[in-house]
Amino acid sequence: MNNSLTAKEFVALAAKENVNVLDLRDAEIFDTSDTIEHANVLHLSLTQLPNCLHKLDKNKTYYLFTQFGQRAKTMAQHLRNEGFDVIRVTGGTSAYQQYLAS
Repeated sequence: MNNSLTAKEFVALAAKENVNVLDLRDAEIFDTSDTIEHANVLHLSLTQLPNCLHKLDKNKTYYLFTQFGQRAKTMAQHLRNEGFDVIRVTGGTSAYQQYLAS
């Protein structure tokens, strides 16, 4: 299983199929203008997520976004240990927005 995707790979995938995103940015970083297009997005900050696992479906694959992607690496491993299918998007929303702008 591939544990990560680039922003380019994510955009191509989201254009073809319905994807589920966990936006893990903290509230002070989260900007509603930085939406992730063509996806079902659930916004839970990294600090909230451990207490909100009941909101997730173990039958779905979740694509993890943080601002720059590094913090998603640790959370991805935690979620996999809890039985969730997760893939982190490298570079996070920063790389995603940069790719869309190019």
